[in-house]
Amino acid sequence: MANYNISLVLLSYVVAVIGSLMALIATRDALQRPADRRRGLIILAALCLGGVAIWSMHFIGMSAFDMQDMTMSYNAWLTALSFVVGVGVVYAGLAYMTTGKFRYRKLIIAGVLVGLGVVAMHYTGILSMQVQADAHWNSLLIMASIVIAVVAAIVALWLAVHVQHFWQMVISSLIMATAVCGMHYTGMAAVEFVHNMALPVVQIMPVTASVFSMSVVTVDILIIVLAIAQALSEANQRKSKFI
Repeated sequence: MANYNISLVLLSYVVAVIGSLMALIATRDALQRPADRRRGLIILAALCLGGVAIWSMHFIGMSAFDMQDMTMSYNAWLTALSFVVGVGVVYAGLAYMTTGKFRYRKLIIAGVLVGLGVVAMHYTGILSMQVQADAHWNSLLIMASIVIAVVAAIVALWLAVHVQHFWQMVISSLIMATAVCGMHYTGMAAVEFVHNMALPVVQIMPVTASVFSMSVVTVDILIIVLAIAQALSEANQRKSKFI
């Protein structure tokens, strides 16, 4: 039975809510622009959703996992790859959904691709863990995490291109965060780490948990500050049109 630090679990949810809300705001602002001027905001939305709500939430959730006194570090290259995958698949899905008219066929295609990308990001993140333990996988829970990820991606993309009012975005961000966390903790339940002293401690481009935690916080702050600044700028521009 896995043990978690409840404070960090709650923090992971809060981070997912904030990232989702910022992504929805950036996407709404992008849709109010001409099609040829949306790319920057779509990239920002992908950073908020893929980089904060999904990637950062994932590693905060990993930090919440009790490793039973086993020393853990992260492979820097695999960790960086997981960030690129997380942001990249969300950008691809949002860019596809904000091009042309809305079609449910587009939604399903984009949702499946983004969902599978999020799964790839999640399990790449788990593989980035460097710990002296054997990993035992539950295939049924792995399949469940894939289904949750695809459904969550479809819901997230639909909300991204449909919600307009702030109160709708707040409710939507709570739903999106619940889905993201549900996928993550289901995926974590799919693996059990059993300490094995016979295994050699292999450290490839290691980053300690404490240093990595500071890095995640720094990335989150930079992205969120950028998103808030952009949202305020868009709000001021809209206000100036009516003065």
